[in-house]
Amino acid sequence: MMSVKLERVLDNLSRNFQPFTLLSRERLSEVVNTVRFVEMRQGEIFQITGGKGHDYLFVVEGQLEIIYSGAIKSVAGPDETRKHPLLLPPAPSTSTLVARQNSIICHADRDLLDKLISWDEVVRTMEDTDVELYRVMEQVRNSLVFRRLPLETVEMAFKRMKCQDVKKGQEVIRQGEAGDAYYIITAGTAEVFQRGLYDDKPHKIADLKDGDAFGCEALISGKTRSETVRMTSDGTVLVLDKQAFEDLISTPLIKSVHPSIAKTMLETGYGLIDVRYSEEFDEHHIPCATLIPLYELRNRIDELDKSKKYIVYCHGGARSAVATLILTQNQIDVVSLEGGIRNWPFETQSIYEREIVTREPEAEVLEAPKLVSNA
Repeated sequence: MMSVKLERVLDNLSRNFQPFTLLSRERLSEVVNTVRFVEMRQGEIFQITGGKGHDYLFVVEGQLEIIYSGAIKSVAGPDETRKHPLLLPPAPSTSTLVARQNSIICHADRDLLDKLISWDEVVRTMEDTDVELYRVMEQVRNSLVFRRLPLETVEMAFKRMKCQDVKKGQEVIRQGEAGDAYYIITAGTAEVFQRGLYDDKPHKIADLKDGDAFGCEALISGKTRSETVRMTSDGTVLVLDKQAFEDLISTPLIKSVHPSIAKTMLETGYGLIDVRYSEEFDEHHIPCATLIPLYELRNRIDELDKSKKYIVYCHGGARSAVATLILTQNQIDVVSLEGGIRNWPFETQSIYEREIVTREPEAEVLEAPKLVSNA
């Protein structure tokens, strides 16, 4: 159960700090598993290491100083990071935080936040989404196979799945049969049985419930079913047929290009679209990019010239993949920039300078107690 203090901190983030203000209530419930909170008392020192990219650092409460490579940057309060979070240097570099007041900071992985924002946009693309439909979409998203795939693949899979009623005692798949579909249980329970090479009869190996999936092994391996799944209650399953499964797994839904190729394409007349939010664009962007945040894209498609070709980018690629799918469905010739601006090795522009580093710390580093740690 979430503590009162943590609830207060999350509420503050969702109301006042970008990009948390862009997240739906459902995505906000996942934030606690994707960010780290650190509570520091006045005078305490804490050393923090960023992720693969430039992670975000928010001062939720209090005042502190950040020391890295010799320079000290003072943060007078939360207002300084509400719209423009500080950027931590990537690992293995570390920064040292010194609390000048009792403080709470939030350390957020930019790539994970990108994925949450992208999933919200996928949900918005589904028309007439009600509570039950949303619950089913979440089950598709969290199934074993689709957890490993881009979010745009989840959207396409959901559109191609069919709902099937099943009865208690029904064998949905049977060991030894050819694999013809992939299944996700949306209501009900089931048991999984398997007969080994030297077994006289099948033995139970697992129980399944809402959200559990089965049937992918034979589709991926091309062999016969290795197990039998029998319903232990009436229920429903989502069914993705073999051809659709193979199309989604083996055929890319979007086109992407390496940064060096993208640079050449820009020089030959491709348009460039940045689908991040405006504060990210202000921090730095690729020259000549047009800003159209992902959540505005569907309403601004008419601004684009359908006779022209485009490159779309975001921070790490998650949002641009969704944007590419949306634009492709609207008959626009578009590709996604591999790795986003995070992996762009060429010139970028910035509305302002946000340096948090320049001088090596001289003080000994001590870890401060944490409020919550989920990173």
